Amino acid sequence: MNMKHLMTGLAAVAAAAALVSCQSIPMPAGLSLGGSDKFVGSETCKGCHLVEYKSWSDSLHSKMMRKKEDGILKDVVAKWNDGGPTKGNVTGRAAKLDDVQYVVGSYWKQRFLIKNEQTGGWQFMDKQFNRMSGKWEGYGQKNDWDTQCATCHTTGYKVTKVEESTGKVLEATMVEHNVGCEACHGPGGTHANSKNKKDIFGFKNASHDQQSMVCGYCHIRVDNHKYKTRQGNDSEHVPHPKAGESFKAGQDDWRKWYPEQLTAPGVHAEDPLDKEYTGDLKGMWLLDEQSKKYGFYDANKHHQQYQEFLQSKHYKQDLMNCASCHSAHASAGKPMIKPRETCKQCHQDDLGNVNKYMPATGKTAGDLFVRSHTFNKNQSRKGGAVASGTPVLQKGK
Repeated sequence: MNMKHLMTGLAAVAAAAALVSCQSIPMPAGLSLGGSDKFVGSETCKGCHLVEYKSWSDSLHSKMMRKKEDGILKDVVAKWNDGGPTKGNVTGRAAKLDDVQYVVGSYWKQRFLIKNEQTGGWQFMDKQFNRMSGKWEGYGQKNDWDTQCATCHTTGYKVTKVEESTGKVLEATMVEHNVGCEACHGPGGTHANSKNKKDIFGFKNASHDQQSMVCGYCHIRVDNHKYKTRQGNDSEHVPHPKAGESFKAGQDDWRKWYPEQLTAPGVHAEDPLDKEYTGDLKGMWLLDEQSKKYGFYDANKHHQQYQEFLQSKHYKQDLMNCASCHSAHASAGKPMIKPRETCKQCHQDDLGNVNKYMPATGKTAGDLFVRSHTFNKNQSRKGGAVASGTPVLQKGK
């Protein structure tokens, strides 16, 4: 029997959620500056890093989760009564557009959070909106969002109360919604006071592995047997193993936290890529003849780019990292990277063909996919459609 399931316990999967005393998703104000463990929020960073802040504000990282009035799509409002959501997934209670308080996502798809009156947490509704097709799709996630996947939708997430006998996360807090500055650079309390670069994690002098590990914290698909959802199911994120602590980018190696209680295919040696898993991990890889022949396992689901990248020669030969092709923000004299143009900087021949060597295989919504990051030069797959364009919000911005 798999030791991971024998050792099911409690804990937390790092950096992003929301809920104080199971009553609300807080947005703390007036946070005190201080030691290296203090998160101060992206608004504090804005004071000295305006270029970085403005470009981050235009990125998808800053728009992972928003209040309904700020982030709901125009088409969602227009089509809500034409096959849209009608109930909460956990409780099954009837709900309307007026009940929605937060929206998650906007570029590929958008999902909707309403209150779970039974727990005080937040539950998804039963439909998601596919922005590219303009259609409603069924969505069946039956766990409170703040104990299931919130570490990657917020910054400074920490578990504050766990049911010891079951591992259920009962309460958790966060510093801010979305993937803020400190999600990638670590807590900024000391740096905000000292203004010293040594007091914050910077990517410039970090190794390829260290840089990619920060991105991998969220761009991954795992099954967490330690920290359960409030409904008692395995969760899909990686909170800090110690209740009351948050993931600190540049300081914490989350890959070593609780390997026997975290199934992380491709990250942990005991979790091979060519295995057929169960639960949320079922069908995460394309396990066809191409995969078996060349040893590259392209994603069949989304948000597992890190596990694909670890298979690549780019990673194994220490040639590059995630930030080589993607930038979370611009800086003075250094604009945002355009990912599609990066391949040709090194590959002047056919290997620079993004569509051929990075086919969109990971399904994220109906007939909508994200690109593979294995960089298999023997790639023969034909990818699906990818998202494009700019989401149009109801509020007109």
